[in-house]
Amino acid sequence: MILVDIGNSGLRASRVANGQLFRDQKVYRLSWAAAVANLRKPSPEQEAAPDQRWCKLEDRSAFNWLVSQFDLFPNEPWLVSCVQRIALDQLRESLSAGGHSIEPKVVTHSHIPMTIDVELPARTGVDRLLAAYSAHRYVNNSQNANDSRTALQAVIVIQAGTAVTVDLVDAAGVFRGGSIMPGLGLSLQLLAAGTDMLPWLGNHAVDIRPALPGKNTEQAISAGVNAALVGGASHLVERYRSESNHGKAMKVIVSGGDGSLLMPHIAQPAEFVNHVVLHGLSLIGIDT
Repeated sequence: MILVDIGNSGLRASRVANGQLFRDQKVYRLSWAAAVANLRKPSPEQEAAPDQRWCKLEDRSAFNWLVSQFDLFPNEPWLVSCVQRIALDQLRESLSAGGHSIEPKVVTHSHIPMTIDVELPARTGVDRLLAAYSAHRYVNNSQNANDSRTALQAVIVIQAGTAVTVDLVDAAGVFRGGSIMPGLGLSLQLLAAGTDMLPWLGNHAVDIRPALPGKNTEQAISAGVNAALVGGASHLVERYRSESNHGKAMKVIVSGGDGSLLMPHIAQPAEFVNHVVLHGLSLIGIDT
């Protein structure tokens, strides 16, 4: 099965074979800038990781490249989490052109075996729900492996991507909702779009612990955007722990491309789990 997580500023895809949960398989990535209207400044050069391509959302050749990574498996099903419909259309067209005969299955909230305690479940990002489902399963499977008598635990799950979401899953596995704030890349773009003189910096310009006080504009932006990201997420974690009945020991699962910036600042217990949405897709594929 081919798993695809389509976000607002990128896509991640991997193959799970023989019914195994997603662990360390190779992940292919496409990355693009989340759209900000009327941004008339040069886009920054971004650092690319292995098996990653930076592209424009309309770049069909990039989607063709992604699909070509799975040409050895033309009849395997594709399971997709999507919050970016243009990217989904691009993927479908590249799949068709590449000879993959099976229409990708797009996951909705109804496919996730979890109670969703929000006003409009169908309008909640499926990536948030998959992350919450897999984080709860991950934490409680790990604890039960050590002691089957251990009670189920509530979990806070942070997805640090285009947006940073900080969500709560109670001990019974019920998604209780959460918080959404701008992510690192979006904050950098908004600063550039909303000002005349500030440059548009790439995500890699922001360090885990930037110099403070900043001695130039770039350092000042790095320090400020980092503080907003870290301060917002850690504040929300503290509120969840203090205002819920789950206590200070409630575990936090951090994931997403900018999760490494957050981890040193989140009070323990906390753990970074890579590709938590893909892991959720893997669980859905196995459970169904």
